[in-house]
Amino acid sequence: MSNPINRAPQLPSRVASLVAEAIAEGRWKLGERLPTERALADTYGVSRNVVREAISRLRADGLVQSRQGVGAFVARTQGTGVLRFDAELLSDRTTFANVFELRAMLEIQTAGLAAERRSDADLAVIAHAYERMVQESEGKAGGVDADLDFHRAVARATGNAQIAAVVSFLSDQIRETILATRARPDSFVGRIIEVTLAEHAAIHDAILSGSAIAAKDAMAVHIRNAAQRIGYTLTI
Repeated sequence: MSNPINRAPQLPSRVASLVAEAIAEGRWKLGERLPTERALADTYGVSRNVVREAISRLRADGLVQSRQGVGAFVARTQGTGVLRFDAELLSDRTTFANVFELRAMLEIQTAGLAAERRSDADLAVIAHAYERMVQESEGKAGGVDADLDFHRAVARATGNAQIAAVVSFLSDQIRETILATRARPDSFVGRIIEVTLAEHAAIHDAILSGSAIAAKDAMAVHIRNAAQRIGYTLTI
């Protein structure tokens, strides 16, 4: 049955809440695949982009797990006790700066481990994510998703599932801010994306070379610049 909701600034959060409630009520069981993005969009009367953002939040909460090329599956039926950052708290500059600092601490070391441990398969996934970044239109959600998938691929290349899980969680938290930065209607957006691509290429090349020092340096440059682009200065 269709259950359309009115558009609002926090629409992805509202959709995520409705899906979470449906999971808690047993509409979708543990391990069951959720309907497709299109089906959920029709159910709630929203766009597929809104559904994609809602699923991203549910994944960050640990309620669902995404399997590439297959879909999203129910990972747990209740969100209680799962690490999360409330969207309203992230709107506070100090809180968001703290999250970015945490991201820097984790991802710089992650890049070094990825350079030391990556397999040929890991390199292929990282390269594919980068290629998607290049191909996506400026300012579109797909480009941001490819960007964050790049970071997730680097984290998975460490061979440490816990690192990969935390990096994925942090990526989900900052997704909307990155999207908003790229979608700004000013003349600098194209330059921002150009520089961002160059930074990711440097990370990829460093990991490919197997140099942990180069990989950490490249990631540090990217994270610091990313923070600077949205008005934050990192000292890490």
